[in-house]
Amino acid sequence: MSKDKKILVISFQSLTKNSAGGMARLGFFLSHRLHAMGLLESFIIYSKGKFDTSFPSKPVSGKAKYILFILNKINQFIKLPEHSFRLLQEHIYDMFCVHNITPTTGLILTTNAHMKRTFRKAKKYNIPIVYIPANPEEHFIERIVNEENDKLNIKSVDAYTYKPRLRFYDQSIKYVDTIIGTYPTVYSTYRSADIQAELVQINGHLKPDFNKYKLEDRAIAEPMKVVFVATTIVLKGLQYLLETWKSLKVEHPDIRIELYIVGRIEEKLKDYLDAHYADLKDVKYLGRVPDVGAALKDKDVAVVPSLTDGGPYTALEAAHYGLPVIITENCGSAELLSRNNGCKIIPIRDADSIKKELLWAYNNREEAKEMGARAKEILDNYDQEEFINDVALYLKNKLYKQDNIS
Repeated sequence: MSKDKKILVISFQSLTKNSAGGMARLGFFLSHRLHAMGLLESFIIYSKGKFDTSFPSKPVSGKAKYILFILNKINQFIKLPEHSFRLLQEHIYDMFCVHNITPTTGLILTTNAHMKRTFRKAKKYNIPIVYIPANPEEHFIERIVNEENDKLNIKSVDAYTYKPRLRFYDQSIKYVDTIIGTYPTVYSTYRSADIQAELVQINGHLKPDFNKYKLEDRAIAEPMKVVFVATTIVLKGLQYLLETWKSLKVEHPDIRIELYIVGRIEEKLKDYLDAHYADLKDVKYLGRVPDVGAALKDKDVAVVPSLTDGGPYTALEAAHYGLPVIITENCGSAELLSRNNGCKIIPIRDADSIKKELLWAYNNREEAKEMGARAKEILDNYDQEEFINDVALYLKNKLYKQDNIS
């Protein structure tokens, strides 16, 4: 192979004003670093719109933004389920992306696994494929979701249990050479999966792109305000938080505490929650909010009860505003916040553990406040650039090894 070959970075999402959406943020930062190292071929995203980059980047196709516009217009009328619409977009992206693969590419880094056509063509040219997943392994998530649906008697299909999408994943992942687990939760689930790819662990996190915030010395006041933020499906564990709340209010009727639930709730789960927890006191459903930061910074405690999650931003966003975080052991963000006792880690599906930690926070307001301050300090002092550089150096070594360059 030629020494001039470089790395093609592929992400499914699109550019935003400051970086990119979703896991494309990681692609954006890595592309910036790889370009500085002289190793970037280009950063491919779904659509660029009016935003540009200081390094080579391009939409997956010049037609992509028009196709996306038409798809969204059509879907306003036919209203495909979200998981079906997502799969349709992934297939279209893959069909466009395959035309960006040429023999001159030295290595592909992707944050999207659903690309069997693109990967298959890359293998024809012996181009190594490195994949960085945002979430735990797909079949691990499928199992967790199905278990929870059975437990709640919910008959629902989503992106994690939709068989055609899982089949697309299986057809794609077999071409991947290396998987980098950046969260312990992600690494461990891929390690347990029946996948032939090399598995590498490089722990790291992306900071929320909130504006700088100086922690204010707020006076402790009642009621204590608890917040939960998510686009909520069964995986997010809201049902366990509400189970906690029901028990808490029965056992401690005089406790002055309020729960704020932020974000949209999936329809089938909402039906279940309405049937079982509609009469709970001191619970406020805020739905989608235009400013998550505003919804967080006047709260006292954040709960992240996910059954499994890669690196939920919610936990880091809460830490940004100095909130103590109660988070499950299956969330990758716990790895960062626990480094200096900046969070309370609990088992999944454990309402009693949530209740125990909420009562601790209520009865130890000053200590809880100090924990939140430590969480912010951990986040503020975390060197994201070191993480980006570690991944970039790994990719450089991988590329040079492929090229037989010392």
